[in-house]
Amino acid sequence: SSPVARALIGKQKGASVEVVTPKGARSFEIVSVRWV
Repeated sequence: SSPVARALIGKQKGASVEVVTPKGARSFEIVSVRWV
């Protein structure tokens, strides 16, 4: 699985997540969650 997917597991709307990728650290904020 992807580093972003692993970082988002268990998080809720409004959470901020920092992911370290081969291209450097990236920050994400969860603005909505949809189940498909």
